Amino acid sequence: MASWQGNAQTWKAMPLASLILFFAGVFCLFGSLVLIVSSMDFQEQTIPSMILTVAIGGGIAILWAYAGFTRIYWLLAVLAVLQLSVNILLGKYGQAHSSLEGRPAELQLKLLLHGRVEIALIVAGYVLFVLFSIREGNRFFRTQTEVRLAGEIHRALVPQKHETIGNFEMFGSSVPSSEVGGDLFDIIQNNGTWHAYVADVSGHGVAAGILMSMIKSAASMQLTKLQKPEDLLRDLNDVLQPVTSPANYLTFAYVSGTNGDLSYALAGHLPILHYRKQSKTVIEHSDSNLPIGIFKDQAFAVSKVDVPPGDLLAIITDGFTEVADSKEREMGMEDFKMAFATCAEKPLPEIYRELRSRTLKFGKQTDDQTMLLIRRVA
Repeated sequence: MASWQGNAQTWKAMPLASLILFFAGVFCLFGSLVLIVSSMDFQEQTIPSMILTVAIGGGIAILWAYAGFTRIYWLLAVLAVLQLSVNILLGKYGQAHSSLEGRPAELQLKLLLHGRVEIALIVAGYVLFVLFSIREGNRFFRTQTEVRLAGEIHRALVPQKHETIGNFEMFGSSVPSSEVGGDLFDIIQNNGTWHAYVADVSGHGVAAGILMSMIKSAASMQLTKLQKPEDLLRDLNDVLQPVTSPANYLTFAYVSGTNGDLSYALAGHLPILHYRKQSKTVIEHSDSNLPIGIFKDQAFAVSKVDVPPGDLLAIITDGFTEVADSKEREMGMEDFKMAFATCAEKPLPEIYRELRSRTLKFGKQTDDQTMLLIRRVA
């Protein structure tokens, strides 16, 4: 069903010139088929009657093709009734034709005329379909080239990172679900303080990727002059709210600090997972901030978290927790926390690989998956 709906949207978004070429090709192809069927009987047929036959056959074929490709199911039922009605009306009230049996010269003339028109319609249909294929092929490959370029830009903007800043080791990676993703993470140092964040733009694809690049630029600029942690989310909201719609909101998770006493803020994002080495348990840090970009002049609360040596923070996007198995059961936060606790003392890259492997075994990736790990090492 999802594939059918996707095909319907593709046809609805097709340029008018391409649609004209395609439906004209359908008209010619099915008009010729109707004429071939008409050539198989021995009934006399005038030129106006032949034109009417082609027009009705080709016209109804266009309607069938339109209803089928756009998935307008009620129109398919209407067309079935319409075609049956037209056949009945033509049989009852159409022009009466005499038989050509015993009139070889006139039968030959009919077959010759029909043959020429059929060849012309078939050739025209072939040419129209070739032109349609060339036009749509060029459009497809041009779009694919642009998407690949956008994907390369995305990979350049969100490279995998593994670095140590002061007492903290950090590892981050982002894997989009399509060529271009809408997830983002970054680690930035400024005047002796480090800042790390994960952002998740609603949706994915090129539109989300464009917004993601805007977010990275805005965040990078704001973090170079940041005075207080709460300023970042407010400034991002001021920048993004005028250029986004309610459907293009942004969830955001942010951590910063210089020692074990860290500041964090969440804007509609999943809780930060905190593995406590001493108790070997995982707790959640969350708040009630709304996502960024929904309301003008939003206020954002910032909280503190104590991270002793050996403790580990994990910031993830919902691409991990919303993975579903064959029974449509989502992995969920609790299952992910259990998996996180079993590997939280391993090297950071190994933790990432193990957690992503477990989610992929649980179900197919359908959304961008981003993870940022922050461990206090001393």
